[in-house]
Amino acid sequence: MIWSFLICMVIALPLSAQDKSQRYEQIESLKVAYITQKLDLSTSEAEKFWPVYNNYQQELRVIYKQRREARAKQKADPNNKLDNELDFESRILNIRKKYKDEFSKVLPPDKVLSYFNAEREFREQMIKELKDRRDQ
Repeated sequence: MIWSFLICMVIALPLSAQDKSQRYEQIESLKVAYITQKLDLSTSEAEKFWPVYNNYQQELRVIYKQRREARAKQKADPNNKLDNELDFESRILNIRKKYKDEFSKVLPPDKVLSYFNAEREFREQMIKELKDRRDQ
């Protein structure tokens, strides 16, 4: 059920004349719906989980923005590019580790694992849908 909803939304995204922030918000809404369905949070868990999730996403957005800006400014030196990329990957991993602990304060371990799995699955499904659309 959720997959067919996601597929319809992903297909509809490029058909509309929306700017990037509106498309990002739509994708984020789909992601939240997907995570909600996968985690099956109780009301109490949801009240505690979503603020932590929002903080986590905000920290990741800052790093991703910095990485995009750094990539745009980088010189042609491959060693420098690789060092910068590894630095950003390390920073992202550190945020994930930090929030694994934060999520563990508000959810049982099996739901924390389910969250990280759902996040990965959602990303993979979005990539697959975009690839399939390009191939058509």
